[in-house]
Amino acid sequence: MQKNKTIEMTAFNNKRDVTFKTVTKVSDVTTENGVTTANVLAEGYDKNGKLINSSNVAYKCNGGVMMMDMSFNAPQQSQQQTSRDTKMTFKVINQGYMEYPSGMHVGDHLKDATSQIEMTMGNGMTGVTTVQITDRMIVGKETVTTPAGSWDCLKITYKTTSSTTFKGAHADTINSAMSTLDKLRSKLGKFGPKTHSNTSENTVWYAPGFGMVKIQGKTFVMELTGIK
Repeated sequence: MQKNKTIEMTAFNNKRDVTFKTVTKVSDVTTENGVTTANVLAEGYDKNGKLINSSNVAYKCNGGVMMMDMSFNAPQQSQQQTSRDTKMTFKVINQGYMEYPSGMHVGDHLKDATSQIEMTMGNGMTGVTTVQITDRMIVGKETVTTPAGSWDCLKITYKTTSSTTFKGAHADTINSAMSTLDKLRSKLGKFGPKTHSNTSENTVWYAPGFGMVKIQGKTFVMELTGIK
């Protein structure tokens, strides 16, 4: 929440190989009607250091509650080349925030969060991806050490469910195929023939007064690796 601050987080696979990196830069911080907002440029880089996407996101502090924008995964470029003949545009149609209130304690349950991003492809097909964060619970306190320092953190577990629905030319065929794969892989037939869904369990280590220090999934870990 400080202007001109830069925060770097690096993701590793289970072999500790770098898979990607995010760099967030606070462009400005404003306060209006008691709500402090930090506007942030978030950039994503692949394992070779190549820029793959960027997005403008906002972090807010309202009444002691830190609110983190979930749309940081949405590419900011109006057009992103995905293949030789296909271009995609992205639009956030439901901006969600993950809330971290002050005075959190072990055993607390935190609010769920939902965001939606619409993708439009050059072939006329569109898709809406819905991301839901649920079952957020503070399960402990731990000191976490990363290349950026040591932090006293709250350990929070949660579930992430993402689903994508397509419409337009050939969408029914694609949705049907995805639904079949869902049933075969995870027996998620309840999502119906027009939804492709997948759920994962994750853990985040959150330092009060700062933010996320570490995120752990089944096949990756992402750590705070730099602050400027």
